[in-house]
Amino acid sequence: MPEQRFRSPYQGVIKKTFERPPAHVVAAIATCYTGFIIDRTGKQGFMNPAVKPIAPGMKMCGPATTVLGADLEVRRMAINLAQPGDVLVCAADGVVDYASFGDITALRMQLKGMSGIVIDGATRDAAVIREMGFPVFVKGITARNYHYPYAGDHGGVNVPVVCAGVLVNAGDIVLGDDDGVVVVPREMAIGIARTVEAEFQDENVRKRGLTAWQPWPIEDVLRERGYRFED
Repeated sequence: MPEQRFRSPYQGVIKKTFERPPAHVVAAIATCYTGFIIDRTGKQGFMNPAVKPIAPGMKMCGPATTVLGADLEVRRMAINLAQPGDVLVCAADGVVDYASFGDITALRMQLKGMSGIVIDGATRDAAVIREMGFPVFVKGITARNYHYPYAGDHGGVNVPVVCAGVLVNAGDIVLGDDDGVVVVPREMAIGIARTVEAEFQDENVRKRGLTAWQPWPIEDVLRERGYRFED
């Protein structure tokens, strides 16, 4: 009987395939910003605001390939299994004292055509990655990395993970921009994409129509709520 090394049913599991959302659904959500999406998910799915892009203007959107833990070999396996357009989601336990990502891995992911990575931890080689333009969303930056192998018996690939406070399943859509990262569960993605197609263009039209100051017609609403206006 093989030695039992894993305490969780998700540890030690390398799931090679999973169902991804349709490409047009990902493309529709990619046109948006995170605030628009969370307003339509009931404010759900937004990662801890400490997770931010390492450079302004970075944006990513794609299906999640998930990694449980900070182990290097497990993460490499996940990248091997990922498809172009995927976002790697690494649940690295929120540790920012040690980096679990760097420029060489970023280059490999970029060459594969992946959309980006989000880690509830830290990266190193920030200046080089910024120059590459590869979207990296993390909690911190530090030159010190893990001594590998690290926690080799605690990882998993394409299993459910909790990253920066959000449950992420392989195939969920991950959208990141300057405001942070939001996760759209795969089962919600088609509905959210339809909402985007129906409402996002109208919002842009309204914004373009604001060319001069216009007061909000709010006084009657506040009076109905019991506010008293005084001269």
